[in-house]
Amino acid sequence: MPPPPAPPSVERQVAEIAAEPDRASAYARLLHLQRACADDPSAAADLAAASPSILLPLLLRDAGDRDEAVAASALKCLGFTLYHPVLVSTVSGQMAQSVLDTLIQLIMTTQMKAICNLGVWCISVQELEAVIVDHRATSLLTAIVHAIDNPFCSLSTTFEAAQAIMKLTSQNPEKMRELSSIWVPPIYRRLLSVDKAERDMAERCLIKVSSVVLPPQSLLSKAIASDLEHSLLSCMLNMIHDPVKKVQAVKSWGWYISLLGLHVVDNRHLLNKILKVPEQLFIDSDTQVQIATMVAWRNLVNAFLPQASETLVPKTKISPIESRADTNAQLKKIRLIMMPLGRILSRSHSIALSSSCLSTWHHLLYKLGDLINQLPILEAAFGPVLKIVFSIGPDIQNKPLYSFCVNLFHEYISTKVRDMASHGEYFPIPLNQNLLSQSCIHLKTLMDGQCIRWLPWDVTCFDFHLDILVSIVNPELLRKMTLESVVTVMDSATHIFRLLVQGVQVDCKAKCANGNAQICVAKVCKFVKKVFMDLVGKQNNNNCSVLLQYAFQFVKVILEELDHCLLASGICVIGLDIEHIKEMEYADCSPKLSYPGMKSYSYMEMVSPEVYMIVLSLSIVAEFTGELSHGDAEQLAIIICLSNFQDNFHAAVSFMYKQIMLLTDNRLRMRWLMVWNKIANRLNGQITPNLKKIICGAGVHDVLYQFFCYPFFAFLLPGRKSTLCGSESSSESYLSLTHDLEVEVAIEVYRSICANSNHGPEADHKVFLESFCGFIVSIIDENISLFQANIEYCSEKKFKNCAILSTLGELVSGLLENGHILNYAIKEPTEASEESAGYSQPSILLCCLRLVSRFMGLSTIVIKANPTTQHQIMSRVFSSLSAFAGYLLLKKDVLLFFEIIGEQLTECLSLSGTLYREMQHGETINQIEKLWLKIIMCLKTSKLINDCSFLQKQQMLLQAAVSHPHRPISVATTPAWRASRSDISTLQHSSFSLSKLDKLPMERRKDLTDPCTPHNAIALEEIDILRKFKHPISESEKNDESIKISVGLGRKRLKIMKYSMKPREPGKSTVPPGNFSSKKDTDADAFSSHYMESKACRKPELILEMLKRKR
Repeated sequence: MPPPPAPPSVERQVAEIAAEPDRASAYARLLHLQRACADDPSAAADLAAASPSILLPLLLRDAGDRDEAVAASALKCLGFTLYHPVLVSTVSGQMAQSVLDTLIQLIMTTQMKAICNLGVWCISVQELEAVIVDHRATSLLTAIVHAIDNPFCSLSTTFEAAQAIMKLTSQNPEKMRELSSIWVPPIYRRLLSVDKAERDMAERCLIKVSSVVLPPQSLLSKAIASDLEHSLLSCMLNMIHDPVKKVQAVKSWGWYISLLGLHVVDNRHLLNKILKVPEQLFIDSDTQVQIATMVAWRNLVNAFLPQASETLVPKTKISPIESRADTNAQLKKIRLIMMPLGRILSRSHSIALSSSCLSTWHHLLYKLGDLINQLPILEAAFGPVLKIVFSIGPDIQNKPLYSFCVNLFHEYISTKVRDMASHGEYFPIPLNQNLLSQSCIHLKTLMDGQCIRWLPWDVTCFDFHLDILVSIVNPELLRKMTLESVVTVMDSATHIFRLLVQGVQVDCKAKCANGNAQICVAKVCKFVKKVFMDLVGKQNNNNCSVLLQYAFQFVKVILEELDHCLLASGICVIGLDIEHIKEMEYADCSPKLSYPGMKSYSYMEMVSPEVYMIVLSLSIVAEFTGELSHGDAEQLAIIICLSNFQDNFHAAVSFMYKQIMLLTDNRLRMRWLMVWNKIANRLNGQITPNLKKIICGAGVHDVLYQFFCYPFFAFLLPGRKSTLCGSESSSESYLSLTHDLEVEVAIEVYRSICANSNHGPEADHKVFLESFCGFIVSIIDENISLFQANIEYCSEKKFKNCAILSTLGELVSGLLENGHILNYAIKEPTEASEESAGYSQPSILLCCLRLVSRFMGLSTIVIKANPTTQHQIMSRVFSSLSAFAGYLLLKKDVLLFFEIIGEQLTECLSLSGTLYREMQHGETINQIEKLWLKIIMCLKTSKLINDCSFLQKQQMLLQAAVSHPHRPISVATTPAWRASRSDISTLQHSSFSLSKLDKLPMERRKDLTDPCTPHNAIALEEIDILRKFKHPISESEKNDESIKISVGLGRKRLKIMKYSMKPREPGKSTVPPGNFSSKKDTDADAFSSHYMESKACRKPELILEMLKRKR
């Protein structure tokens, strides 16, 4: 089979088409050829070579043919030629002009709908050079407008005309913008068409060309203004009464506003009319209508603010007074735009509507450009929406909006710090983890990627920032929130507040703005006071404890972020306007209490910001109505220890002492003791490494001692009842429990002080402990009546532990076990050292023993009141004192020991002897025994046991011990007692006794010397026997039992009691380590009468002689 013949060449086919008499058939064949060449570059080139000279003239001729089929076929081939890049490239400029002229004439004159349609189509697809089209732009647009309004009422022709408009706009936008008044009106008029397809076509076209025509030219604005007044406005007003047409009407309104542009500002009458459309639709019951209206409202923003700074330039801070005229010009427009936004956000219950509202608002902020950073603009455009959203709170529906606004505000505030970071300064910008950015995804899609041009804010805007922050931490709102919501809100507020303070710090470094920066420092301090004194101090709800923690965080932000020099200096001062300070000034103070003379700050006194924040933190705690947790107390301690120690610690101590006078509830006393405990524990860690630095100033040192003595003053006001206790019994039970807790809080610190002071430089700690002990002694001496009354009250109520005595005892015990004090006692007793030292008194040992003396004096009150009670703290102190006495090796230390606590020891032995029957089964008497045995050992070690002059000075003490009913005490005293009397003659004994008698009143002396009185005779017999007794009985002469005979001036009968004489157990005399204290200044004569009224004779030879005489 032969191969098929080769197809004819393109040139031959073109020639055949040109010669074809049937033009319709010829153009059908040409169209087929063109389509075949579309994918064949060589064939297309051949066709292009033949087209200009042969085909184009034929196409232009036949396009106007009366035969619709011929004309239509010719226009189709012409359109393909104008569209194909290879074919159109061969068309000369002159030929192109002819083509355009032919198409214009054809569109304007043809009576055939299809031909008009195809003529517009050729324009919409042509790819001619823009210069050629520009020459015929006006004529082309006139023809296209004719096609849009075609007399055939053909929707397809209108569509093709719209496509032609978009084509020409893309080819030459400048020319099309210039001529927009010609071609835009026929498009926007169709926005109100009853035909939905026509409306959609018009809207699509306007969307395509909006970037070219907006903002509108003056001629276009005038044209649409004229149309609105004549027909369009009345048509829209009619449409809004039809529920089906409301959305269509408001969409059209949005386009009309955009096309009016700034012309609408000048035409106030037209503006008032046209605003009636959205005014009625914003209050429509249909949410979809409201959303469509809000979307259309953005076009008003575009009309009022046609220019937006979209180009990113280096950010620089702008002055608030720059562009003042421009700012004022925009304020009226902004207020008009903002009016419906605020109303809708306040009332809307639809997240979609609220999100649309925020989208329009964000668009406004974007369109403002740099103007948004001006304070008047911030107040008019930025602040109102933030306040509305924040006032609603982060409930389930509002949470995305709330998070979006907080993020936006956070972004604005952080700009200043970010700007400084970009210049090389490091400012950590906190990340807000609780803003739930994922809930704002649907909002972000509405923002179209528009970035607001935030610039570093000026300090003159600082009041605005604080005002917005107040709306976030609104007390009324927080009171109604759940705990989770409160945490979210306050976390966000804390992050923003830190950025604000960091921004103030940036300005503080700039000398030019130092004055304003100092004002801002005062404002942030006042802000924290305003918010949290109301938020925490005067509210009583479940969230108060959490809010208290955030109050401390805000205070810490100020103390951490601002320079210490600014906070503590006198350059920046603030009036102490805290109401609690005023209340403290007028509070009734106890005139009996003598507490350390510290300066208290008065109301409205000018103080440094640091002192202000310390006093504010303490005032918030004082006003706090909830239960203060250990964590809260720890945070307060951190704040106080963050500050300048000398000035601000003084303020804290002064405040806490003043609180003692205001306490009306034991719970409050426990609160302040807890605070004291946390502060003290932190200070203990600082005292050891920084003691030299701390004690360099006397004032600082005194404040430190005053602080550590705080519990003693807190315990001096007994009998305060808790408001929780309704009955007397429940009150006493509560007080007893409270006492135990208070004691534990106090002694924990004192144990820590004594333990920590065993480390570090010994000399420094000697100075500290010496002054500390002396300070406590002075407190006890100045308030001795209150101490006694407090202990008597606790004894009367039979509390298990007396807070003030237990605390003092634990401190004394810890001091006696302290390594620095023990080091004094362990010194080697060399003869040289004793001779050189003589009887000089080591200061630290002296102060410690004086404190022991005060404890022993106060403890006698408890023993008298409740002798049968097990006094654990006394036993502990006596145990510690006995262990301490065992380390006294130097004679001078032993002499000092007897000098300071001798009288109290005498009273203790006398009292325990008198109350021996009640005390003999308790632990206290055993510890007294161990103490006395250790003291006797010290006398032997220091060789004072053979010093008659010393022993004679201790006659009262030795007499109390030798006559003590507890046998181990009396037996151990015998050698010392014998030594004190070995060198005294009988005459001396007689004169000693007579001198004692001379001291008695006359009547009692007569009674005592009258032998006729039976009981006096026994007393005289005992005294006479004692005078004759010189040597102790030998061990072989002792019986298994001894008899005690109690004779005295007040006794009416002779008492004989049996005591077991069992051998002492091994190790009985060993003294365990422990602690003890005594009081120096207690009057030892209080129990002197007992020495005559109660004497114990345990010597067998004396007992036998007395019994013989009785017979």
